Amino acid sequence: MKILHAMLVVLGVYFFSGFGVAQQAVASRSDQTAPSIAGALQDDSPAQQSIEAAKRQIQANPKKVQAFNNLAIAYLRRARETADPKYCQDAEQALSQGFSLDSGDFQLQKTQVALMLARHEFTEAKEKATLLNRRTPDDVKIYGYLAEADIALGNYPEAERSTQWMLNMLPNNVPGLLLGARLRMLYGDPDGALQLLNLAYTETSPIEVEELARIANQIASVQIESGKSDAAVPILERAEQLFPHYPYTLQNLARVRLAQHRANDAVDLLLQAKQIDSDPHILYELGEALEAAGRPTEARATYMEFGKLTSRSASHFEDANCDLILLYASDPGHVSEALKLAQHEMDVRQDVWTLDAYAWALYANGKYQEAEVAVQKAIAVEIQSAQIFDHAGHIAQKLNHAADAAKYFELAIRSNPLSEYSADARGSMGISTNAAEQKLESSRSLFSPVQPLAAASNVSWPAVSSVSMSASTLSESHDSVVSSKPSQTSSDAAFSSVPAALLAPHPTDTGRLIRNAQATAAHNPKDANAYASLGAAYFQSARETGDVNDYELAEQSLTKSLDLVSADFSANAALGTMAEVCMGEHRFADALSYSQKALSLGSGDLSPFAIVGDAYADMGEYDKASVAYARLTLPDGALSPRAAYARDSRISYLNFISGDTASAIRLMKTAVAEGIESKLPSENLAWLHYELGEYYTQAGDAASANSAYLAALTIHPGDYRALAALGKLRANKGSYAEAIVLYQKAIAVVPMPIFIAELGDLYAKSGNAAEAKKQYQLVEYIGLLGHINKVLHNRDLAIFYADHDIKLTEALELAQRELEVRHDVYTWDALAWALYKNGRYAEAGKASDKALQFGTRDSLLLFHAGVITEKLGRRDRARSELKKALQINPHFHLLYADAAQQRLAWMDTQAASNASGEQNAQ
Repeated sequence: MKILHAMLVVLGVYFFSGFGVAQQAVASRSDQTAPSIAGALQDDSPAQQSIEAAKRQIQANPKKVQAFNNLAIAYLRRARETADPKYCQDAEQALSQGFSLDSGDFQLQKTQVALMLARHEFTEAKEKATLLNRRTPDDVKIYGYLAEADIALGNYPEAERSTQWMLNMLPNNVPGLLLGARLRMLYGDPDGALQLLNLAYTETSPIEVEELARIANQIASVQIESGKSDAAVPILERAEQLFPHYPYTLQNLARVRLAQHRANDAVDLLLQAKQIDSDPHILYELGEALEAAGRPTEARATYMEFGKLTSRSASHFEDANCDLILLYASDPGHVSEALKLAQHEMDVRQDVWTLDAYAWALYANGKYQEAEVAVQKAIAVEIQSAQIFDHAGHIAQKLNHAADAAKYFELAIRSNPLSEYSADARGSMGISTNAAEQKLESSRSLFSPVQPLAAASNVSWPAVSSVSMSASTLSESHDSVVSSKPSQTSSDAAFSSVPAALLAPHPTDTGRLIRNAQATAAHNPKDANAYASLGAAYFQSARETGDVNDYELAEQSLTKSLDLVSADFSANAALGTMAEVCMGEHRFADALSYSQKALSLGSGDLSPFAIVGDAYADMGEYDKASVAYARLTLPDGALSPRAAYARDSRISYLNFISGDTASAIRLMKTAVAEGIESKLPSENLAWLHYELGEYYTQAGDAASANSAYLAALTIHPGDYRALAALGKLRANKGSYAEAIVLYQKAIAVVPMPIFIAELGDLYAKSGNAAEAKKQYQLVEYIGLLGHINKVLHNRDLAIFYADHDIKLTEALELAQRELEVRHDVYTWDALAWALYKNGRYAEAGKASDKALQFGTRDSLLLFHAGVITEKLGRRDRARSELKKALQINPHFHLLYADAAQQRLAWMDTQAASNASGEQNAQ
């Protein structure tokens, strides 16, 4: 009947009426095979999981209002999954319990509007949404409710205004895009609808495979309704791949098969859909397919079943109600019932489909003038529907308006040449099938092809970054990646003294932000945004000071925010910041989960993809990280400076990991420029300069590294990372006194164990064993102080113990513990070094191979590899690795650079001696 089934925006979860599966995907990843939806709906569907989770929240805290709101939302999801209206009653009961705790809760009232929309109480829903909109005019979702109600009521200009507000306030939010696409189709603009649908597809999280399949089906529906059924096939195949056995896909494939005159195949597909989804509309389509297949007896039985099911729950299925009107109107014995049902439906809604069904019921009852008025109201919207035009043509014929009838029949044929309605129009015009096909062929040039932005065969994610992290990159081709020689090495770099004004931190605005957010939250304890802002301010403080207590305070504030609002666009900021907090605490799986929850809101904010990529990168899944970073760029290439810096700084890191240090430097310099243009906070911008300095250091360009670190300090005085990095450069040059001062200043700001260990090594190198011992003791004390420190510094402690040949068993345990949460190259290196120091050389060699599998040009990793491979008797490879380490940066480490030089010289001497001995023997 209609191509875009009604869409309901429900608290961040968007649905299309008439189909059964909720937003949350049964399969957790798009690359996994999803189980049968039928089984999932019966056993443990996403909505059922949400219901159980909400019940557990209520059991844990019966006074938690948000838990009852979550339960109501879950029941609404279940109602959509099963097409069973009893779940709407359950949702109403959950809302009632929530209101008993807090009658004025805004989120509960919003969910109440969603319930009204689900029950087709459109007038009441609009009235309630209007009141909520006046109360909170900046709530995006309320505009979605208003648009949904107005579309149902036929108030399309008002719906358009509300949808535009949604997209103005949150550009590219998915519910707004889908509403916009629906309006474009109503206005007869399939190309515009496809643009918005394709954008909605790219804005949807890749783990939301059900939503991706749903949007792909919407794209296919536009193609089918425009007579491009063959173009819809690859899109539907993609949808089936994403989310197997989806009823929506089965229905659309059935429409394609009917257009291809394969009615029996359509019947089989609809029978499958019927087993999965109890929506009566599927039965109506099945009846049509059975008729087309020449199986009238089965068709009649199916129509009877459809009529009974729809009559029992007519108020809940708009498609089914209109279908029933059309079915009754085609049967002389039921035409009066068709008109009664149509008049009842018109009391509830006046959208184009209800107007068309009403017009057809009037036509069946001989009320042609009234039918003309009704159908003209539908046509005035400018929708291009073969069904509506065909009906208009028949009505015009009855009124003896021959010219109008011919025009409408022609429009029906043009709108969708392959539909049953265009076939009926051709018959009404006396055009044979062959003649119609010839006419269609000759008129093809009159119509522009209807194609989505992504070609039909390419409905997929945006292009992946060129960074390829496959194991095959472990090749000697990486030896010459950094083609240009360092401009100046640390051996001849003349470092000026760091200005005293830059050695101590300056006050930032973060403290004021914390105080303001605290005051706002105290004044309004139910303000979720206030707690989200407080959490963000604490997180920024943690970045600036390294104080792990700030992470805990941030998490407490963000948890409070999410307790108040967790399933709405307004939860986006809290979820995103919580993901960053989890990254700071090395809770990578949690960071990934919170990021994906933020993306699942469909707010149009793609920034959580940056944290998704970060989590994957720390877990050593660099290919997935690359895909996530690529998603930060929209299909049209548009990118704000802030989004550009977030993407480029991260892809720079992947370039470094893959062995392309030169590209990493170029891209990080670009990220610095983008960060400046974005007016980032001083600490964030200083971090970009610091990272640039790190890449210069890895490339052996000490002078450029020094400049980058000084730039970081100039922007953010007292930056502890930049201070320690400057100290390391000077230590490697032999300027121990200045290096000690810089390390001391860094540690005074944030006592990072790795910096304290390096200061201890510096004291040992300069002959102060007593002071070195103090620093080493402090490393252990801080590294093991508190739960978070133990998590944050496992790897650093493992390296520290291994470097200093103490607690070697514990070093190995720490490295193994770290490997449980992340598998990046540096964790494999730490494990390799700990295994080596524990005498487990073969295992160390395998771990070292893992560390170097992507060709990372890090001198310390290569030094460790060289030492390990020598122990394994692979002297030629060991010489190569040590030589490469020193070629990249001859001053890569205070202790190991000299050791590498000495070891390589000895190995070269041995190799020359062996070669000479062999020559003499010959």
